[in-house]
Amino acid sequence: MIDPRVASGLRDVPPSAMIPRERMLATFRKVFSSYGFMPIETPHIERMEVLTGKGAGSDEVLRQIFEVVNKGGDPGKLALRFDLTVPLARFVAKHVNEIGIPFKRYAIGSVFRGERPAKGRFREFTQCDFDTVGTESEVADAEIIQVIYDALASAGIRDFRIAINHRLVLNGLLETLGAEGQGASVLRVLDKLDKIGRDKVIVELTTSKMPEEGESPVSPILTVEQAKRLLDFVEAGRGPVEILDQIDAGIAANPQAAQGITKLRTIHQLLVAAGVPTEAIELNLGLARGLDYYTGVVFETTITGWEKFGSVSSGGRYDNLASLFTDRKLPGVGASIGLDRLMALMEEAGWLGGTSTTAPILVANFPGGDPAIAVALAARLRKTGVGAEVYPDPIQIGKQMGYGTTRGHKFAVIVGPDEVASRVFNLRDLTTRQEQKAVAWDALESTVQAALAGQASGS
Repeated sequence: MIDPRVASGLRDVPPSAMIPRERMLATFRKVFSSYGFMPIETPHIERMEVLTGKGAGSDEVLRQIFEVVNKGGDPGKLALRFDLTVPLARFVAKHVNEIGIPFKRYAIGSVFRGERPAKGRFREFTQCDFDTVGTESEVADAEIIQVIYDALASAGIRDFRIAINHRLVLNGLLETLGAEGQGASVLRVLDKLDKIGRDKVIVELTTSKMPEEGESPVSPILTVEQAKRLLDFVEAGRGPVEILDQIDAGIAANPQAAQGITKLRTIHQLLVAAGVPTEAIELNLGLARGLDYYTGVVFETTITGWEKFGSVSSGGRYDNLASLFTDRKLPGVGASIGLDRLMALMEEAGWLGGTSTTAPILVANFPGGDPAIAVALAARLRKTGVGAEVYPDPIQIGKQMGYGTTRGHKFAVIVGPDEVASRVFNLRDLTTRQEQKAVAWDALESTVQAALAGQASGS
């Protein structure tokens, strides 16, 4: 027999986890739509050259791409998408004359990375992306952050922080340090600061890399002095956005840094105007984001007390990504919510409900009775928008009630021979085991709806 286990880094999702996932996705879709974002779908499989074009992703991400080869196909031609942003850039470049700009889209789907599995990290995971393409406005930048806040708050997450920074501030800092030519390499290492700490970041920045066979040695990215000044700056730049007022005058005088500081202040003012709580936004001048395509504001979201899970939502501005596919300038900004990491965190925190059913009502199939009656009563409930499941087999009523309790049904409708004769039913609360007895069939819908409303309100 074949072992039914799944491959490493992948997993099955049972109803107890899938039901709250679906509810959360419905919440996200509602929030995205409320801002005018429209849904699109792109293929899971893209041409390799689309995913590996210059600027599409960091070397680390590109090393994790899953190649796809069908029988008789040519290796290296196709791959599974590693995010939803690069496919978006291709989509917009291809369809821009049809969709117009600015174009606001959301997309929810699986992406694939061959990274080592860990808590909240999988090789296949679901991203919930939302982006605005075709504008350089800080209004669009701030709106993406607003959506992150509203989506997580609507999903029941109450204590989280959205850290923001601007790539121009970091670029200006590197220019001031005389290291502007090392930008991509520095930012990639700097992005590991929270994971590996200051000392290891300095080592990575200042140590020569041993060459592979046949390759030349790789010189250090920065000098020790440059690395220390860099880390001093970014470590002092964490906290309220007002820290921008305290930035070193020499760095603030740099044209790139000054422009980044102005943009951060504007974004913050827009967030305040939108009613995003001040305590939900913090400055992190060391935040770089590892992907090469970011050019402007960047942001990451962590849940207070659960930082070990890393960011549950991140993104930023990418003004040159579409240049992989078109000569037309199509600046963009967007973010992604990592659904699987968020759900893993909520499960460990005990924030997910335990129900394994999508229908709140179980209609019993009474032993010796006519199953058509149960089927008819359930159909009546569904027509009013109340989910109802009929137990398929006429087994002992106690066992049917046990099934309903285990699955998470809220109430059970029970109709035995005596109830059929009187055209009444009993409604059992599967939590308290209390029953409303001998309720007329004509009152089925109103009685069930009132019971559900009462349980929801706690009365």
